[in-house]
Amino acid sequence: MQDRIDITRLANIAVEAGKIIMNYYQTDTLGIFHKSDRSPVTEADYAAHEYICHQLNDLTPQIPILSEEGGMIDYNTRRHWSSLWIVDPLDGTSEFIHRTCHFAVCIGLVRDGFPVMGVIYLPALQELFFADGQHTFKQLPDGTTVKLSVPEKPLCWPWRAVCSKGKLPEPDRTFLQLLHIPYAKPLGSALKYCALAEGKADIFFRTRKNQEWDSAAGQAIIEQAGGHVLDLKGNRFSYNKKQLNNPPFVCLGFADKSLVISALSSLSQQTRN
Repeated sequence: MQDRIDITRLANIAVEAGKIIMNYYQTDTLGIFHKSDRSPVTEADYAAHEYICHQLNDLTPQIPILSEEGGMIDYNTRRHWSSLWIVDPLDGTSEFIHRTCHFAVCIGLVRDGFPVMGVIYLPALQELFFADGQHTFKQLPDGTTVKLSVPEKPLCWPWRAVCSKGKLPEPDRTFLQLLHIPYAKPLGSALKYCALAEGKADIFFRTRKNQEWDSAAGQAIIEQAGGHVLDLKGNRFSYNKKQLNNPPFVCLGFADKSLVISALSSLSQQTRN
């Protein structure tokens, strides 16, 4: 029998990590470094990582942790993990560095390859999203909590798409064209998943480089609100893969996934050709 995890404690871990991040955000210097791939990382990333890992080890000592700032763990070790935490201590480091509000703390619990719980906290906005294993909720700064539920089909036409900031890759543009979507609104970090879950957007398609810790918590939040995260074959997106780089995927802020299967199939065929 799997242990039950207190979602309130998990949410508090994300909120407290967010407070640590904001302490750095409000200083004049952020302690910026660069990883081997030249992507930025700050002292706030490392401080949030240390705090989250310490707290998760206390909450669930039996569940291993895969964190962006924790170093790579060989697949020969990971493949034996039936459960694991997948953590991005500071999702949207570039946004954090540029002092925008588009950064987040992301903690997802994966069991047997799929997210089953997740928390996303937006420290600068003081907004909390969490999926408790059955449903998704949003907590506002005043403490008000509302249950989130997506519609069966998009309520707007054309559909409201969101995308990552920066130039939209050609495959992403092609996918949107297949669905006759003329525009995608840029949002930083995990705000895209939150927008889908709370009905502010309908679809998010991504081919640009990203990792499992960028999407695990967001997938739990979208799925438990009634939406989907799918690969190009229309299958549920999975985790703890041999390669931690995510392949292309689409997130739906509505329940009827049949509406995108044809477009996914067409794009998959174009990719193979």
